[in-house]
Parts: sequence; structure tokens; C-alpha cells
Amino acid sequence: MPQREDSYDFPSWSHLGEPEATTDNYRAYLLKADECVIGYVAAHDTNEHRRWDLNDESPHGDEDDTLRPRIILIWVADVYRHRGIGATLVGALATDFGCKVADVSWSTPVSAAGQRLARRLSPDGIWVS
Repeated sequence: MPQREDSYDFPSWSHLGEPEATTDNYRAYLLKADECVIGYVAAHDTNEHRRWDLNDESPHGDEDDTLRPRIILIWVADVYRHRGIGATLVGALATDFGCKVADVSWSTPVSAAGQRLARRLSPDGIWVS
């Protein structure tokens, strides 16, 4: 759905068959309502980040090598947007990893919708990788 709806040019999930461990803990979180997936986040763990204040003109900060969960893609079905679904998914990722929401890293580029969500969750800036 994210690829079709938002015209992404890459698949966000390529693992088929039985679940298997990956070196970077690649995983997905799905949120269902009425037997339909209404939200999805794909993530993995990495230790290459920079701080960004979410201002388009600002450069990214110094490198940080703390192991953090990194959002590869986050998607919420159009009719469920602006209801806290994205925040719930990011919160689940942070909780599962054992960190605060503000410590989650976001893959770049961060879409306009992703920036709005990131600003709401972490108004002082985010980690990007």
C-alpha cells in the first residue's frame, strides 16, 4: 500500500517466507482495524545518525554512533491520518527497542508528512540517517 499510494520507487519489505533474524534487526509493525492494516512502519537498527532541527536550511549535526531504531518507512491509510496512528507506531517501535520516541532515527529524505509527525513527536529535532 505505501508503494502504490505514495508512489515510492522501492519496496519497504522484501522478506518472504518464514521469519528469520537479520544482522540489523529488520522488522515491521502493523496496526489493524476492522481486519484491515491501517498503519505500517518498517524499521531496522543502525548506529549512524546525525541530529537535525527539522529546518530545511539547517545542516545536519555531528555524527552519533549510538545504536538506535531507524524508521525506513511509515505509512498510515489516508482515512486514518491525523488520528495518532503514526505516533502510536513510532511509540511501539521506541518501546520495543527500549528507548524514548525522541531517540528514534528517521531515514532521509523525510517526507513533508513525516516531518509534521516528527515535529509533533520531537519538537526539538530528530535523529536522521
